[in-house]
Amino acid sequence: MRLGETYIVARNVVRVFADSSRLGDILEAGEIVSRRHFEAEAARLRMTASGRRFLSERRELHSSDVDQTKLRALPVGTVGRAYIDHLDRHGLSMDAICAPAVQPGDSDARYLLRRFRGNHDIWHALLDLGIAGHEEVLVHAFSWGQLRLPQSALVVFFGGIKHVVGERRWHVLRHDIARYAALGRRAASLLEERWEDCWDEPLVSARARLGLDDLELNRSCAPGTRVEHIAKSSDLRSRQRR
Repeated sequence: MRLGETYIVARNVVRVFADSSRLGDILEAGEIVSRRHFEAEAARLRMTASGRRFLSERRELHSSDVDQTKLRALPVGTVGRAYIDHLDRHGLSMDAICAPAVQPGDSDARYLLRRFRGNHDIWHALLDLGIAGHEEVLVHAFSWGQLRLPQSALVVFFGGIKHVVGERRWHVLRHDIARYAALGRRAASLLEERWEDCWDEPLVSARARLGLDDLELNRSCAPGTRVEHIAKSSDLRSRQRR
């Protein structure tokens, strides 16, 4: 990062720590700190035929590209319905964080950043997490496990101080952050998932296919116990493999 960018990131971190709703500051800082990471991720994808095909398709998760009426008509318990229900429940727009805007000649790295941001609320739905501060920390813990993004590290660290320690969520601090990060490491790469082809897939099968099937064991559990069951089921599978 250049000196001016370092200042912007530091300034935005302070602002967001004081007011977590400053979305523009979050997006600006995230783009700066993760730019090189997405450049490296784009280079990795260009090394494989499937990666090159994914980059060439340039699929977007904007409201102009996704038929929200069709998603609302899908059966409850499908991927697309869970996603649109999450947006509707919390009054969210799928365009809110899909930045930077599409431009002619966009680099692969800029596209991947935008695709990652478009994925964000789909991951919320897949992980059965709301939008409270500590739940955003858990989504970014999962993102860290998936991609090792610097912006996710910033959210987990500073968001953890504010929304986990500051709100005295000790179970989240002692157990959940690490377990969601571990879940992100175990799961398939969700950045390259073509959600547009599986809106009608049942969540149960999507989670199993993507390595998130542990979540299905806990759908009737209280929120505070969900990750404890994830850990127990993972330990059980490890013992069975041995």
